[in-house]
Amino acid sequence: MLQLRIVSLSPAVTETLVLLGLEDEIVGITPWCRMYLNNPAEKEIAGTYLHVPIKKLKDLSPDIVFLQSRVHDKIFSDVRSAGFNAYLMPLPTNVNAIISHIVLDVGAITGRYYESRRLAEELLDKVMDIYRRSRGGKRLRIYVEYLWPDKTYSTSGALTYIDDGIWIAGGENIFHSVPKEFFNPRDEDIVAGDPDLILVNIEPPWESLTVDKYKEIREPLSELKAFKYNRILLVKETRDVNLAHFGPSFISTVDWLSKTLRQYL
Repeated sequence: MLQLRIVSLSPAVTETLVLLGLEDEIVGITPWCRMYLNNPAEKEIAGTYLHVPIKKLKDLSPDIVFLQSRVHDKIFSDVRSAGFNAYLMPLPTNVNAIISHIVLDVGAITGRYYESRRLAEELLDKVMDIYRRSRGGKRLRIYVEYLWPDKTYSTSGALTYIDDGIWIAGGENIFHSVPKEFFNPRDEDIVAGDPDLILVNIEPPWESLTVDKYKEIREPLSELKAFKYNRILLVKETRDVNLAHFGPSFISTVDWLSKTLRQYL
């Protein structure tokens, strides 16, 4: 089989490439791809979400460059204009789109068609198993918050894989009626939604954040029952549980959420 030189500037694509047996063919990544690699030290940092140096790409001489929509939209044309075979991977709006756009598309592009089909079938089976376990009965109302370094925050609307994952897990996103992707909610709208459980995505520099400190930062939400009963989960980014990336491991995140929600019913 032909050996490829692949630059992946999407953690979701990097994770998929590894699962398809292509880690050795990855020559360039972003810093956020490292957690999905078995030997991250061997890979060059070829760019970030904001900057992709063309000179670095020329040095790496890739056959394929995977970019991520929303963060690389403007960069994509520059990479293509420089003569690289580049693909802009769409942001999935639901769990099925993770399987179709990330797993199957990446498999087809890299010549791993059958391997990607097998992986897709495994993931679909897991999704259906989670759904069968969680459907029926009461749905807890969930608020997901992405807390950023400057103490601003965002959440997920109906057009996100997060919203879909919450539903499959047996919950209900308090912003399920908002036809948006990721957006900045008003505190008063969060209070009106009165979630049963709050999931806070934790990334640098918040690794040492505690629930008590989070309550101080988000004092405007203090009247929520989730605050009063300490129903706040700080979800630290790991290889298997991750609210920020949408590779195949997001199915494991949905499974984790399904089991977690049952503890609060």
